[in-house]
Formats: sequence, structure tokens, C-alpha cells
Amino acid sequence: MQHAAFRSDSAPKPQGDEQTLSVIQARRTAFVARFIVLRESKRTRAHRIIETMSWDESTTAEELAKRFRQVFVDNGDNMVPVDRDINRAVAHASRSLNFFIHEYAARSTLNFIDALYDYERSNSLLFGSDEQPKPGGWRLPNELVKERERVQGEQL
Repeated sequence: MQHAAFRSDSAPKPQGDEQTLSVIQARRTAFVARFIVLRESKRTRAHRIIETMSWDESTTAEELAKRFRQVFVDNGDNMVPVDRDINRAVAHASRSLNFFIHEYAARSTLNFIDALYDYERSNSLLFGSDEQPKPGGWRLPNELVKERERVQGEQL
């Protein structure tokens, strides 16, 4: 597994005004949330790498989509369904933004593990604690946190 994947590999970017940053965060959150749902039933090694990724608060949905896509390319995945899912997730980020900008900005995360926790909370609200969808393509965030801690311990 790539240990560097746990660190943010994007350089800090100059921040614009607060509203612009909120829009960037909201679009990114909407993209990641939709991407998680669209790829839930798929299993691939690329998912294992994406689960460990981090980004900074000014990373756009499009930048993150490119990074996710490159992981699938590097993994040798069939890009037809991947591109379809990425494009749908980016489109969702633009469509839903006008209605949910404050909610998405408030749910903004800086890594995929936290996005998976957000996904779990959303499922709890939608389905209750007993009827949540079973995890498929993504590992449980608690497992990922344990793995991240193990990897960080080995690096010391």
C-alpha cells in the first residue's frame, strides 16, 4: 500500500473570499458524497487507495475527480464505468449546489475517511440504525482509521 497516500499531496492554495471557499467546499462535498454512492457496489484496488486520500480545503471537485480518475487509470481499471461515475458525481455537485450549498459546506471534509463517516451518518438518518445499506465497495471508516494509525506507527 502506498504510505504517502495518507498525506495530502496537494500544495496549499491561496484562499479567496469566504463565500468562494464555501462554494468550493460544498461542490467538493457533493461530488465526494455522490461518488461514494455511485461506486458503493464496486470493488477494486483503486478504492483502497482512494480511501486513504486527503486534500486541502481549497481543492475543487474537478481537481479531486482528476486525482480519483488517475488512481483508477494507474490500477488498470475499465475506465468506461469509472468515467461515467465520476462525470455523474461532478454533474451532481453542480446541480445540487444551488439547493444545498450551506449543508454541503458544513459537511466538508479534508479526507476520504471523514467523507465515509459522513456517509454513514447520512444513512443513519435516512434508514435508521437497523436498516442501513450493507457496505460494498468501500471499507468501514473505523477499519481505515486503524490502518492509518498502524501505518503512521510503522513510519516512526
